[in-house]
Amino acid sequence: SSSGPGRLHGASSHAHSPPGVLARARPLPVPRGARAMSTARVLPKATRDRLEKERGLGVARPSIASKTDALEKEGMELAQSGNLRGAIEKYLECQAQGGNVMHKIETLRRFLVYEYFLPKGKR
Repeated sequence: SSSGPGRLHGASSHAHSPPGVLARARPLPVPRGARAMSTARVLPKATRDRLEKERGLGVARPSIASKTDALEKEGMELAQSGNLRGAIEKYLECQAQGGNVMHKIETLRRFLVYEYFLPKGKR
């Protein structure tokens, strides 16, 4: 390749580019269907009304805390106050009632060896 006046070394030799200017990169093609996925889909009015009506029937009920929730909360409070053994017992009760707290029990058991080094909270 020849390097004439006004040309940069390694510059593109496209006929449509002025001397010394690199050709612009073309934008990447958009995959088929990508434009359709990026636009929001609006349901028909009748369908929206029906869904709102169904939602209104099921959500209006007040949520009542279950026994497992109360036991889990007690266990958490015991653990925060430094009573790891008491917290594990509460979590075991909660698990017996059907609560999903096995991960919390395992975590607290790992800290039992350090129980005497943990700061004691107010009881």
